[in-house]
Amino acid sequence: MICLEAQYFNLNRIILQYTALWPLQQSKLVTFQSTLILIILITAIMCQITTLIMSKVSPKFVVNVFARAFFLMLLVVHYSAFRINIKSIKNLLQQLHHACNKLTDKNEIAIIQQYGWEAKRYTAVLVVTFFGEGSAFFLSQIAVAFYEVNLSINRTRPPRLQIATENILGEHNFFQLILLHIDTAIILGEISWIAMGTFMIAYLQHTCGMFKIACYRIENAIGINISKDINQKRGPSISEKIICAVNIHREAMRLSEHLISMFDPMYFCLTVFAVITVSLNFSQISDIVTSGDIRKNISEAIIPIASILIIILYAFFANLIGQNVIDHNNEVYDSAYSISWYMCPLHIQKLILFLLERKTKEFHLTCGGLFIASFECLATLAKATMSYFAFIYSTR
Repeated sequence: MICLEAQYFNLNRIILQYTALWPLQQSKLVTFQSTLILIILITAIMCQITTLIMSKVSPKFVVNVFARAFFLMLLVVHYSAFRINIKSIKNLLQQLHHACNKLTDKNEIAIIQQYGWEAKRYTAVLVVTFFGEGSAFFLSQIAVAFYEVNLSINRTRPPRLQIATENILGEHNFFQLILLHIDTAIILGEISWIAMGTFMIAYLQHTCGMFKIACYRIENAIGINISKDINQKRGPSISEKIICAVNIHREAMRLSEHLISMFDPMYFCLTVFAVITVSLNFSQISDIVTSGDIRKNISEAIIPIASILIIILYAFFANLIGQNVIDHNNEVYDSAYSISWYMCPLHIQKLILFLLERKTKEFHLTCGGLFIASFECLATLAKATMSYFAFIYSTR
């Protein structure tokens, strides 16, 4: 018996519980925790927006504010979508667990275990990467804060936050409080983002394992000694094996499609916000580079660089797992074509032909109804981002 939660989703469970998003453990306390996280994220966005009302507006200042605001909106949309669909995610996770527990062949169990360990490695690498970046960001913010406070004491100038926070409370009087609020919102948002992203990667890795099992069943539907054992008794056995392969293939497609379809509106918003956010942050970095005093303004580049890295990493791994799903689905048809189908009885050949005809209808995971999750989509998003950046840069 395979216990997905204990064996392959234990790290995902820990970080999802920290952000009140583990689908198998929901209570009133967890609901309160998730509401509190959303309030922190939304109020952080409001702090950014109010600066446009309370401050002198310039093109550079507007770009800075919207770059922060759109990044926080990314976090809010992602968190809210996962929270809204928490019951459906729980149902799908239970279905995946049930599908894995139906496996009895030791080779099939070995395949799903291999993909489970790969999913666990993906999760560990991404968690270490994002937490390392988050720690560096938090420490840099503390260093900048102390530097600004000391500078304000020595030169009688008020401390200046690298995040736009000059709101109705007044930045000078509430410097530490505002900095703590904004940093807490960003760190909580990033933790929830990586928690949800790694969970979906682990889930889809297991569906890729189911595709691989379908390949295994097709390849082993016809025995090595088929040329010596083609008879009426052998025929139904081959049919049953192919039917079993088709069943797990369809189950893998269904589980993959249902997970992504739940987040279709979210991925539409994420795609739009991600392109705008990266473009605005590139614009900020270009201003810092062309300002002529990079050493003085290096602290201002910390947040834009961190935001760009987070979004690029997320987009890369999201499209990587989408490409993996496409490749594993195509392997099923390649396996069906590669077996010695011409040596089978006529009714088995017809069955394999129906399976091959299914390939005429492409299977892929769509992002917001706009793009197919693949490396081609990643290249398209990169081109769109650079185009918007060039437009913003040319208008300034």
